[in-house]
Amino acid sequence: MSNRSLSPLESKLILHLEWEKQPVVSIEDAMKIMGVSYDHARQLLHGLVRDRWLERIQPGKYELIPAERGEYAFPDTNPLFLGSMLVQPYYYSFATAAFFHGLSTQASQMVFIATSQDLSRRRLVREKEYRLVLMPEYKFFGWLEMDAYGSRVNMAEPEKAVLDSLDHPLYAGDIPELATMLWRGRNSLEWKKMVEYAMHFRSRALLQRLGYLLEAVEIPIEPQIRKFLLEKTIADGKCYLGQPGRWGTGGEYSSTWRVVDNIPRKELIADLQVK
Repeated sequence: MSNRSLSPLESKLILHLEWEKQPVVSIEDAMKIMGVSYDHARQLLHGLVRDRWLERIQPGKYELIPAERGEYAFPDTNPLFLGSMLVQPYYYSFATAAFFHGLSTQASQMVFIATSQDLSRRRLVREKEYRLVLMPEYKFFGWLEMDAYGSRVNMAEPEKAVLDSLDHPLYAGDIPELATMLWRGRNSLEWKKMVEYAMHFRSRALLQRLGYLLEAVEIPIEPQIRKFLLEKTIADGKCYLGQPGRWGTGGEYSSTWRVVDNIPRKELIADLQVK
C-alpha cells in the first residue's frame, strides 16, 4: 500500500486541485498549473495514478482522489459524475434521465448522454458503458444542473427526457416504455411545457405520437393543449407508432392523430392500469 507521499511539484498540483475544488485534471491543465512540458506533465500524472492520487477516466483525463479519502484512496464510483467528464456540452437524457426522475423503474445498464459534439458514440469507463447521442443544436435544450447521487450534473428536465425518448425510442426501452413514462408522470409532468418543448423538435410525427399516446394511456390534458396539438398535426400523411422494422405495418389507424398503432395493445399498456 502506497503512503501517498508527494514531491513538491506533485504537491503543487494536488493542493491546487483541492483548493479550487477541481475534480478532474487533464495533461494540459497540469502543464499550466505546474509550469512543465507536456511529456513531464504526463509522466507526473502517471506517477500520481500509481500512488493513488489520481484515477484515469480516459486518455489524458484524470479524476482527483482527495486526501480526505485516506490511505485506501478510493475513486468516485458515481457513473453520472464520470460521464459528466467525457464530453462538453452534455446532459443526461433518455433512459438515464427517465429513471432519475422516477418516470421509469428500469435502470439501464448503459448511461445515455446527449451532446452537440460529433464524437465516437460509445465509451467504456471503469466497466460502465456510455452512449453519446448526437443532438442537433435546435434540440439541445431543456436541461438543468441537478444533484445526482452526490454530484452536480446536467440532467434533462422530465418533460425533455420524455420527448428525447419519443424522438429516439430505442434509447429508452421503446414505445411501450414511453407509455409507462407518461403514465407514471401523469400527475407531475407539465403538459403545457411538454407541448411547447415538442414544437422545437420540428417533427410532426413526434407530435402525432405524443398526442396519440396521451389518449391511449387515458391521460386527461387540458382541452386547449389537445386542440393545439391537433392543429399542429393536421396534414396529409400518416406515421407508425412503433418502428415498422420491429413492429410491422399492421394495426389500427387513428384518423384523429393519423397514427397507425402497430403495437399490440397488451404490449403497449402491459404495465399500466388502463382498460
